[in-house]
Amino acid sequence: MTASGQSTIKDLTNFDRQSGSLLERLLFNHRLAVVLFCVLITALLGWQATKLELNASFEKTIPSAQPYIVNFLTYQTELRGLGNAIRVAVENTKGTIYDAAYLSTLQKINDEVFLIPGVDRTFMKSLWTPNTRWVGVTEEGLEGGPVIPQGYDGSPASLQRLQANLARSGEIGQIVALDAKSSIIYVPLLDKDAQGQSLDYSALSRSMSLDSPKSLAISSKG
Repeated sequence: MTASGQSTIKDLTNFDRQSGSLLERLLFNHRLAVVLFCVLITALLGWQATKLELNASFEKTIPSAQPYIVNFLTYQTELRGLGNAIRVAVENTKGTIYDAAYLSTLQKINDEVFLIPGVDRTFMKSLWTPNTRWVGVTEEGLEGGPVIPQGYDGSPASLQRLQANLARSGEIGQIVALDAKSSIIYVPLLDKDAQGQSLDYSALSRSMSLDSPKSLAISSKG
């Protein structure tokens, strides 16, 4: 006898297969079918699990239903270069950016980052990209040009012209630190590559692992 006063059935043949609720009868009267069904579902889900892929899409990390984000996505093609980007900060730990060795290293980093797959090269920006320009008002009207002066050779005269160009560019406090000890390389990213494949952020991270020069401290932030 059990604690509830019901007798225990030791022989399955004496069990009333019609007792219990409908669900109980379905489960216990068809044990083999239930077990086979569970095995089939487990195998199917296990096979589906092998197809799971990591998707770190930028658009999946933002509230796409928020009105501001909806507006951004509507005009996304006209706002390329904004939002999904990496900023690589390059600091001269022994002086300012007006140093030939610093600028040479910055140029090398800029050229390497420019060639990384997934970078939106059109909107990439640093001291060494042609879209970083200065504008000045003279007696003859507006003048301007790239902040890196034409014929730059690393000489003191070239560095002085660079400093003057930056003062007229409006980039101090933007891509150049206020203390002039560091600058950034703004690296916008494409959502898809030329083949239409989503950007592989793991491969991008490995590509962005730059070796730090001896006289410079290099860091990156998203």
